[in-house]
Amino acid sequence: MPRLFGTFGIRRVANEVLTPEMATKLALSFATLIGGESVVVGRDARKTSEMLYNAVVAGLCSAGCQVVELGVTATPALQWACRQWQMWGAMVTASHNPPEWNGIKFMEKSGKGLDREKEVEVERIFFGETFRRASWFEIRQETVKRDIRWDYIAAIMSRVDVAAIRRRNFRVALDCANGAPSLITPYLLSEMGCRVVTLNAHPDGNFPGRNPEPTPENLRDLVTLIRHGDFDLGFAQDGDGDRLIVITEKGEFVPGDLSVSLVAKELAQRPIPGPIVTTVATTHILQEIAKATNREVITTAVGDLVVAKALQEKGGIFGCEENGGMIFPDFVWGRDGAMAAAFILHILANSGKPLSELLQELPPYYQVKKKVTIDPEKRDAVLAAVDEATKKEKNRITIDGFKVVFDDGSWVLVRPSGTEPLIRVFAEAKDRERAEALVAEYLALIEKAQK
Repeated sequence: MPRLFGTFGIRRVANEVLTPEMATKLALSFATLIGGESVVVGRDARKTSEMLYNAVVAGLCSAGCQVVELGVTATPALQWACRQWQMWGAMVTASHNPPEWNGIKFMEKSGKGLDREKEVEVERIFFGETFRRASWFEIRQETVKRDIRWDYIAAIMSRVDVAAIRRRNFRVALDCANGAPSLITPYLLSEMGCRVVTLNAHPDGNFPGRNPEPTPENLRDLVTLIRHGDFDLGFAQDGDGDRLIVITEKGEFVPGDLSVSLVAKELAQRPIPGPIVTTVATTHILQEIAKATNREVITTAVGDLVVAKALQEKGGIFGCEENGGMIFPDFVWGRDGAMAAAFILHILANSGKPLSELLQELPPYYQVKKKVTIDPEKRDAVLAAVDEATKKEKNRITIDGFKVVFDDGSWVLVRPSGTEPLIRVFAEAKDRERAEALVAEYLALIEKAQK
């Protein structure tokens, strides 16, 4: 049976692969799995999202579900609603993918994405077309329409020191990527007393301002604005608002590893039990933070779904990924860019220090990240070569690719992409030369294995 789901949800090129017909069948399959229970539905601001959203609503209604429509909203806002109302969820979004893509994320009643077992069942129903069809008198005549924006904003504000943030009167530059966060994050920051200057803060599915993925090359306008203005920091989000990237007051791009470490350090110092949960690709700064606060770091495969699942199972205090994704388990069982922005302002307000100084206080590590395109037919040979080269190492992790941790605290990770003919090589060390040497060593190994 073919696999439909990726690391979180289903993403395809819209109206070529992910058509309205496919979206309706997927919604019917999900509705069949949950026995026609109530579902809260939202969408991002992509050009094709309303079309697919309507198809999803139709499929859910056909199976007898009561549908609560949120319209355009951020993914974490919908996940918050699922948890508050104990309702299943469906979000039409392709997150940070290019404009021609779209997707559907299905949620548990907790707001977490579906476990793989439920994904497999949705796939079985989809391909077997064993749909639950409600009789005409079971179908709801109307959907319920709700605007949860201000409830969600109020819930975020209740978890941070708003009074301290207001006293600081932060000046913040915010890039919303012309996505769904445009309807939430500017208002959240303003409500907390920030003076906000926005870029790309109107929803537009053409993404005229920039590509929705918040990478350094896509955030040049935001960096330029901060460097030539008087700002305390900058924030950038992706198309559906689940990720956050931070820019310092000096206009320096902050790698996700550092921003998540800043938040982890604050939470780890609180008198609450539980481990930090992260992926094999994330910085070992977290290991030092955990050691200093008598905690454990739980390591998972890459993907926010597996991080969220481990958080639930282990009672974790914080979950994060190296791309800047942050999960606050007492709030939303998924990455939440708006909550992350509020919490970083909370840290700044209570420290009285600029962001660049707080980052300097983190343990010093240097990361080098590379990716190399490979011949798909030689993928197995490349991975076999990496496997053989790392077997001799005493501290090897094979959760997601091949990771080796050395006695000096440095590490290297070789991980194949699940969707593209790519191999990613990450390394981290206390000095840049060591990290660069590790990456170079394994890039050379990959090149040799392809010959």
